[in-house]
Amino acid sequence: MIELKNITKTFNPGTVNEHKAIDNLNLVLNEGDFITVIGSNGAGKSTLLNIISGSLEADTGFILLNGTNVANLSEHRRAPYFGHVFQDPMKGTATDMTVIENLALARNRGKRNSMFRWSISNKDKSYYEEQLKSLGLGLESRLYQKVGLLSGGQRQAITLLMATISQKPSFKQIRKDYVKFNPARRDEAKEEVERVYHEQKEIYKAKVKSIVKDHGLSVQEKSHKIKEAYNAFDTKIREYDVTKPVLLLDEHTAALDPKTASKVLEITERIVREQHLTTIMITHNMNDAIKYGNRLIMMSKGKITVDVSGDEKKKLTITQLLDMFSKSSENDTLSDSAILG
Repeated sequence: MIELKNITKTFNPGTVNEHKAIDNLNLVLNEGDFITVIGSNGAGKSTLLNIISGSLEADTGFILLNGTNVANLSEHRRAPYFGHVFQDPMKGTATDMTVIENLALARNRGKRNSMFRWSISNKDKSYYEEQLKSLGLGLESRLYQKVGLLSGGQRQAITLLMATISQKPSFKQIRKDYVKFNPARRDEAKEEVERVYHEQKEIYKAKVKSIVKDHGLSVQEKSHKIKEAYNAFDTKIREYDVTKPVLLLDEHTAALDPKTASKVLEITERIVREQHLTTIMITHNMNDAIKYGNRLIMMSKGKITVDVSGDEKKKLTITQLLDMFSKSSENDTLSDSAILG
């Protein structure tokens, strides 16, 4: 869960160009929320995402990630917890590096003592090919092509993958982070995660023993069942993993043509759904704001003026959304692209 408390940000304070971008903003994102954000230019949408990711520092307020304030952490130290995709397809990637090199860097982001290895193993290569194949853009055959030579849509798809790809943390890391993000019950949290780990390990070992002793199974069947047993063990342990990245999407399809934008949004929705990611997506398109996600917020002058979710969001129309904007956003105007899609 992410909670923003009393966040403010003013640019050029005390000058004629003073601008309050975020005005005492409060917001709670539950795990798995997919929030679309819409508003006029200058409403504070991008500033909000930059404050969450750490690329901008708020003047006041707290950013609570699973109950722990991360407002004082640098952008680098927040990297394991937040994946950021920008409007410009060239941002977020090293354009002079190959596709596979970019993916390898992203997979190890924020980890200490994990110098990038120029010799990528065959196992790593197969993993990256599998991930790229899932995008449906044929990029699995372009592993060694420089990212700067790809189309805008291809780069955005790769940036999406980079924002959500990471090494699975070890149990030691899961335990460390789970205890870290439960400071009020540190000893209890440590005892809980240790107990579940040892219980599930014993269950896994018992299953393996039973499978090995089953003479009615072929070698291949035994191997398959042991793998299933391990996956069940692994899944249970990863319920305590609090390091799944929060996905921050800053108008990531705005620079793409409509057909490519639609494809990237399809990929986005699938990744969010399959990985159960908490997501904030800024969009200039009201149709997309209504179509995607389970919750919609509207911003004006650095404040949240509309917050709808569930069935209420599903039933929204463009006309209703425009009416909400007119009533709640004094003297603000939306761009034509937001209104017309």
